[in-house]
Parts: sequence; structure tokens; C-alpha cells
Amino acid sequence: MPADESTAFELEMPAKAKYVGLARLLAGSIARRMRFTEESIDDLKIAISEMCTNAIVHTGNGQEGLAPILVRFLVGEGFLTIEVKDHGPGFDPSCVLDRESTDLLSQGFGIPLIKSLVDEFVCDSEPQAGTVVSITKFLAGENGKT
Repeated sequence: MPADESTAFELEMPAKAKYVGLARLLAGSIARRMRFTEESIDDLKIAISEMCTNAIVHTGNGQEGLAPILVRFLVGEGFLTIEVKDHGPGFDPSCVLDRESTDLLSQGFGIPLIKSLVDEFVCDSEPQAGTVVSITKFLAGENGKT
């Protein structure tokens, strides 16, 4: 995440698929207010859908009584960072992030998709400690990014 001052918005939602649309709606509204292009807004909405879906699947796929997912939006001068934090079992990110594209046919396509849609991608996870996935999208022309 860039070091500029930012304003944070947080959404705590149950780990259930029916709430993913709410995270998409909030991401789109914030990005539109920041004057991102419609293409960038669509990219952010797809990325947050993938991030939330991964969190839901790995947190228990909608089982009752599980910890919620936290979605944090950081709005800065020329950038939007979105973090999705779950309380799932965690994993070794290098096992997924370094996969060959031929290994992605059955599952594991979400992270490469997310990375292709955003300017910055960070995944922080450890076994038994949950996962935080963070993405940043810059406004066109900011920091040399589009």
C-alpha cells in the first residue's frame, strides 16, 4: 500500500456468498467517486469478488457461527487499496503464488486473475493464522500506473 495519507472504510460481513455483492457495490461506489474509469471499476469489482469468494471458501463456506470476513477500503490520493481478511486456516502463499499456469485448470485461478487486474497485490498468510489479501489500483497516470 502506498504511504500517502488515506481514509479507511471497513465492512465486516458474514462468510457467506450472498454478501459478496455488498463488497462489490461498496468498491464500485468508492472507485466511481474517485473517478476511476469504468474499466478499472469493473476490474476492482471482479478482483474483490474473487478475494471475498476465496475468503468464504477457506473460512468454512457459509457455516454458521464462523468468524466474519473484514473488507477494508483505503482511499488515498490517486489510489484505492482493498484488503480482505479472513480467519480461515491460512496457507503457505508460495505454494499458490508460484504455481505454473498448467496447474491452474482445476482450481487456483483466482489469485492469478486478481493479480492481472490490479497494480499491486500482496498476500499475507500463515497456516492456522488466517489470510489477508491486499490489492491496490492507481488512477490513470498516478505513480506511472494505469
